[in-house]
Amino acid sequence: MKILSCCVFLLVLSGALGNAGRDLSSGGSIDDSINIDGKGVTIGITVAKFLAGLLPESCSKVIIAIIDVLAPVVDTEVDYFELIKEDVKQVVGDYINDHNMQQLEIYKSDLAVLLNRYNEAPTESSTYPDKNTVANSLSTSMMANRYLVEAVERPQSMILHYTDIASIHILVLKDVAETYSNEVLSRWWVDLDEQLAHYIDYAHKLQNRIVDWRNDMVTCVFKPASSVCVDWEWAGTTCYDTWTVDDPVVHVRDTCMTLHNDDRCNDHCQAYQMHMNREVAQWIWEYLGKAMKQWKKLKITSSAMANFASRSYKP
Repeated sequence: MKILSCCVFLLVLSGALGNAGRDLSSGGSIDDSINIDGKGVTIGITVAKFLAGLLPESCSKVIIAIIDVLAPVVDTEVDYFELIKEDVKQVVGDYINDHNMQQLEIYKSDLAVLLNRYNEAPTESSTYPDKNTVANSLSTSMMANRYLVEAVERPQSMILHYTDIASIHILVLKDVAETYSNEVLSRWWVDLDEQLAHYIDYAHKLQNRIVDWRNDMVTCVFKPASSVCVDWEWAGTTCYDTWTVDDPVVHVRDTCMTLHNDDRCNDHCQAYQMHMNREVAQWIWEYLGKAMKQWKKLKITSSAMANFASRSYKP
């Protein structure tokens, strides 16, 4: 039985240490560098690519790239957080949670320090805090501060920040779980599994909330031709019915005008909402959906590993 258990353990562990396998289902290919520019490539997208095996760099190099975004060594006119704020405005317009974003701007410096400490910490040491110790501090800090991205007020505007913060937390937990899984599985797998469950659950709620909110913000008003005009149609008066869509998020007012009782504009509002929903769904997929896809794949591994770790744990 010991031999069988050992074999199962090694098979599961080798799968986990191989990142989740290279995901080429969408025609992806391995990138040669890490370029988190905030103009389409976010921290969340970068971590997702790493988890999918589409980046040749080590976890340490990914963490360094993230640190450079959170706390640039040199002054630059490019502000990553300002760029992703502009990205999210494509979907939420001016309905931004400025307070939480400002607080997150302050916290990012502390997060960069913790990430750097983790990245430079030894695996084992009797004189310095090791990765196990620093990972605990980092994870505790992120759980205490994630209310900034899991906002009560206008949570839809925090979607990119949420994906980034969740991705950083997941990346570190996966790395520390792998680091301390040698002959015995690390209990960090349990932490990773629990946090993945939390982030995936909230991400689903956030997706639905954004779609519902965008639809609720759109109004459509039908204005039939006036009764006075209709009364004079027999005399050759031309009367019009109008359908007007108002979308304050993107500052759109779109009116369709048609002859009275003509049905050509009847689907005007529905057509606008269908188009808007497609754009919102595509945006969510690019910035959150692709990341969540990798979280779910990792969750399959973490659940199995956490199960092994829990059974072998002896307090």
